[in-house]
Amino acid sequence: MGDRTVTKSSYDSAINKHISSGQPSTTRGFEEVRNTGKLHPLVDPSGYDVIRRSLIRLDPQPNGLFLVTVGPPIEHETRLDTTGSMGRNVEVAIKVLPHTYDLSSKMLPGSDLQLAIGIFGDCQDSFVLCRPQFEMTSDKLVEQLTLMVPEGLGGGNGGEDPQYGLFGAAYLTSSYNNRIGLKGYDFTISDEPARERLDERQLKRVFGDEVFRKTTENGFEINHRDLPSTKEVVKDLLKRSHAFFLEAGQAYSNTHSFWVNMFGEERIVVLPEIDILPHVQAVIIGLTEGTISTSEVIDFLIENGIGKENARIIARSVSNIPIGAQAELRRKVEQEHRIPKKGDYFRAKTDLWPIDLSEVPQSDGTQPTQGGINWL
Repeated sequence: MGDRTVTKSSYDSAINKHISSGQPSTTRGFEEVRNTGKLHPLVDPSGYDVIRRSLIRLDPQPNGLFLVTVGPPIEHETRLDTTGSMGRNVEVAIKVLPHTYDLSSKMLPGSDLQLAIGIFGDCQDSFVLCRPQFEMTSDKLVEQLTLMVPEGLGGGNGGEDPQYGLFGAAYLTSSYNNRIGLKGYDFTISDEPARERLDERQLKRVFGDEVFRKTTENGFEINHRDLPSTKEVVKDLLKRSHAFFLEAGQAYSNTHSFWVNMFGEERIVVLPEIDILPHVQAVIIGLTEGTISTSEVIDFLIENGIGKENARIIARSVSNIPIGAQAELRRKVEQEHRIPKKGDYFRAKTDLWPIDLSEVPQSDGTQPTQGGINWL
């Protein structure tokens, strides 16, 4: 069924395939823009039907059922500031990709981790946002990152424009996870505040002229004459995602207060160094899932290569996040349903829940088909 994990061998192979020796990692992205004037469709927010989907992977079987090949999907979206001093963040994201996948996966045992790692800039840039698809393989994840276009024209203390990425996450995401009553994970990383309002022209510039038709198609009625504020966008995002703002490095003095106003104090987490983003994300996920406890955070970080001082800083910063929030949602869902796991069967691709194992026909000795994965 293909590569389902970001292993060292698959990662090294993807690096060799998509990045030319001696060239910046995003050379292909900039070449695409020079040749076409547009972002590559894989990372263009208006590409591939605009709506980003995180779906359960099902394999058709000879008995007419559909086999869960990995586990329930968990969407994990990251948007990185690439303006000014944060212009190297795509290079960092590529370098730490194996850690991102490995550490977050450890906090989500039995789940199908699906990553979407994007970037944002300023409205003064040629491209405000690069928003990829949710992917699970080294090849696709590395390819998407090499197609990013981090212009780095912004900077200073005037604010950036991640609010368009937040809009996409809130209204232009469709996930199986949400359909069964659970939430995914969403991380915005920056050292600056954003703008408090969105602009219709910029929304169409980023997501295309059909953006409001697409939000409606996805179940959200957005009035183009009365757009939600950034704070209202975040409020809606929190209905479908465990979303956090990660305050990077030496943030500007007004950064913290701005994002506290948007997310609430309990969803602002300090990120001492961008290179340890995978570790901070994993800790947040683990605490939210109930995979680890607050007393285990420092040991986990140190065991995974983080220095004691940074480990203490992170542990203090995550101590007030909504601990166990996903575990509580899971308990509520499981009062009435059985959350699917690898090896379960669905009767139809459009079903929400697996069938009872007693309903699975006895094997006749034939092997499952190898025709590829079907997406619910």
